[in-house]
Amino acid sequence: MAKVDKYEIPDELYYTIDHAWVKIEGNQVRIGITDFMQQLAGEITFVRVPRVGKDMEAGKNLCSMQSGKWAGKIAVPVTGKIVDVNKDLASVPKPLNEDPYGQGWIAVMEPANMADVEANLLHGDKAIDFVKEEMAKHAQ
Repeated sequence: MAKVDKYEIPDELYYTIDHAWVKIEGNQVRIGITDFMQQLAGEITFVRVPRVGKDMEAGKNLCSMQSGKWAGKIAVPVTGKIVDVNKDLASVPKPLNEDPYGQGWIAVMEPANMADVEANLLHGDKAIDFVKEEMAKHAQ
């Protein structure tokens, strides 16, 4: 696992520019928010998860969430169908902060094209460089 300053960046994951992570699990992907996002947002108090069975287009709104100092959305990382959601987050969003890469997952999708995951998302050194850029932006 890479670590940039105080932010964990697991090596096996792919990342989006709106601070979501994507884990390939066979022909599906699991999606959540990054450690950087949860630390920047502070204690997340609300999340609206998508509906199972819904077809989603890359770039559209996957979920919305808010904390005491922030409200925002996470975009759908790849076009596909929602096959599972972490329903417990709606009533208890704490795992988003306490375990963003584990119990804090948001949704599982079946991508229309798995090649889009590797082609369109950040991975490895590109993900690390992106977090460094974001740290510099938010330090001002």
